[in-house]
Amino acid sequence: MKKLLVLFVSLMAVLINGCETQQVRPQQESNIHTQKDSPADVYVSLGVEYMNRGLNDVALEKLKRAIQVDPRSSDANNVIAVLYDRLGESSLAGVHYKRAVQLEPNNSSAQNNYARYLCGVKDYESADRHFLQALKNPLYKSPLLALTNAGTCATKAGKYDDADKYFRTALQRNKRFSPALFQMAKLKYEQKNYLSVRAYLQRFTLAQKITPASLWLSIQTEDKLGDKNAVASSVLKLQQLFPDSHETSLLEKSKFSYNISR
Repeated sequence: MKKLLVLFVSLMAVLINGCETQQVRPQQESNIHTQKDSPADVYVSLGVEYMNRGLNDVALEKLKRAIQVDPRSSDANNVIAVLYDRLGESSLAGVHYKRAVQLEPNNSSAQNNYARYLCGVKDYESADRHFLQALKNPLYKSPLLALTNAGTCATKAGKYDDADKYFRTALQRNKRFSPALFQMAKLKYEQKNYLSVRAYLQRFTLAQKITPASLWLSIQTEDKLGDKNAVASSVLKLQQLFPDSHETSLLEKSKFSYNISR
């Protein structure tokens, strides 16, 4: 079981780091909870390991086997849902996320993942309920992740006050939690509070290395604030550090593209 815990945490880190736009798909999270040992565990651990290696076809085979040997394994359903999400099989992901939380309501990882899924299909009220259910568990290892995901979902729903509360709660617990810092910056941009955007981006940069998404947001923000030098600096960094990024592609199609040739 301890090995399974390590693998789940490893998968969670890969999924968080592999996303972005700083949306916390940070991400799809699959860390272990308190479910009792199951005959499915060995297959789940193998599935997670193959997912971490990018061998999704083999991972799917192992996770299907996990559900065959124990259809009532919440962890098996949660992880195969994460894989289906990764493969773009949204309907199948939803079925297994729902099954995971039905089998084990205290599986906060599954609750968080199912809430993310519901947010993705714009069922915002249901998503919020499942985020809150994830956060009710005092043993949950990743409450900052769920709080940030909940805030991101509230932003999408246009519930800016709720989003602000979720992000602030996360940052009260860890003022350097970079996903919450970035999402708060994005929220403040939506609210046209550009000085606050700048402040949160500065905190974000102190907490972790700059990203294409943070530079792109900085470019737009400094343009709103009228700081041409800051715009030019961020444009140059984005071009030089992340030439193949999606944000650089957006830059080249934007009004800021004139800075690239200078």
